[in-house]
Amino acid sequence: MPQFRADESLYRDEPVYGNADELVQEVHEWAAGQPGFVELGLDRERNGWVTVWVKDADVEAMSQQVAQRWPGEGIVVVDVPWTVGELQSLATEVNAALDQAGVRTGGTALMPHHGVAEISLGVITPEAKEVLAQFAGRPLCVEGIPADEAPKEKDQPLAGEGWRLLGEDETGEAYRSGVATTDAQLDRLWALAGLEGEPSTVDWDSEIAVWFGAVYGSGCPVRMDGVVVEGDLLHADLVVPNSVYGCPADANPHSFVVAVERQQLPEGPFHVQLEARDPYPGTADERTVVDVDLSTPGSTATDDQLHLDPTLVIPAEPPLVTDGDALHGDEAVRYVYRDDPGCEVPTLGPLDGSTWRLADREGPWDVEDGEELTLYPLGGEDDQIVASTQHMDWLLARLPEGNTCP
Repeated sequence: MPQFRADESLYRDEPVYGNADELVQEVHEWAAGQPGFVELGLDRERNGWVTVWVKDADVEAMSQQVAQRWPGEGIVVVDVPWTVGELQSLATEVNAALDQAGVRTGGTALMPHHGVAEISLGVITPEAKEVLAQFAGRPLCVEGIPADEAPKEKDQPLAGEGWRLLGEDETGEAYRSGVATTDAQLDRLWALAGLEGEPSTVDWDSEIAVWFGAVYGSGCPVRMDGVVVEGDLLHADLVVPNSVYGCPADANPHSFVVAVERQQLPEGPFHVQLEARDPYPGTADERTVVDVDLSTPGSTATDDQLHLDPTLVIPAEPPLVTDGDALHGDEAVRYVYRDDPGCEVPTLGPLDGSTWRLADREGPWDVEDGEELTLYPLGGEDDQIVASTQHMDWLLARLPEGNTCP
């Protein structure tokens, strides 16, 4: 959905803003008292200019007032077809109909600057389609995946091709992994995983033991469906069925200790981690590097041959970036947060050419204006950043090109 903008002839090459905090605050105080005011935000594709969205207002007269009050500043007044209240009424109507039909939803977002209310369904079931058909032609954007593509709920499997479960529980530490090739190593692995009782017997001639210290958000239990080998990587097939509806950002541990058949192992050296994606910056304990080939029957690795990947250890003081800077791969950086009152959802940037928004259904944002964050770009095609303080992590998503506020 494109963002509503003024006529292109009204935009200039100058000025160019970052977050324009003081100007945004001044304009918002004035605009909030004007008839027809809907929303205010920054347009990153138009040099960070301030946009005042209105409905059924005299755009020309308001534009003249803006030019007189803030001569030379980059401020435009733009008409939109719906107010926040109108979109909220639609969202309430749709949610009530979905709830009556027993359809689970994942949240609502009001986007008057795009002219829609957004309903997140997680999974678009046949029941949801039937309800949504009643709202055809209304300013509604629906987010979700087809029911036949959704992860299914089922019990934790006890075994699969090339592996069997030795023990699992919501214990241990999150973002961890480990490998054992002897009884003594397995005892230590079992204790690190927080599992009770004695470890199950492993046939060391034909198997090794692997610990996956998985992570889940409250209300979003994780399941391990198998073990995957890709090149020199061995990782778990972890499934979080409820993730399509959004999960809290709290990181809770769930340990899975499995016996893996040696014939399934990569030819050494190899490494073990939770998923195919590289470990998040700051979670060096997730990757276990195995320096030897364990595919040979009965072969073992010493403790020194089972270790962390030193390349994943983050420097004590990541570099500081400011608005307009680029991000380099998954390199951690420091960033001073500046609140943008023009956006209902917290945003960062522009960084790496984009504005970044708090992801849907993340925990409450309690970062103060001027507080320093550590940012961990996830890299690849994720287009996501983890923003961290000493007490909390939040996931942020890259806004589509041209968007400055969610």
